Amino acid sequence: MNTAESNYKRNPYYIYDLSQANWMLQQGLQPLEIGKGLSGDFYLKFPRTSEVEEKVGIWKLSKKILKSNTIKEVS
Repeated sequence: MNTAESNYKRNPYYIYDLSQANWMLQQGLQPLEIGKGLSGDFYLKFPRTSEVEEKVGIWKLSKKILKSNTIKEVS
């Protein structure tokens, strides 16, 4: 593991949003496992690497932009 990756938290990402999980798979990211949470929801568990961090950031930014545009349209 390089120095940049060692700065990231060790806890993996548990993605319960299946749209996000599917998008991450389409980006070429490989989950560590697929499972079922305590409430019965499915999740994909991704390692916390710089590549995964980047893709999660892009996903979050796209959701903020979408939300912002939706609010403007309603107003």
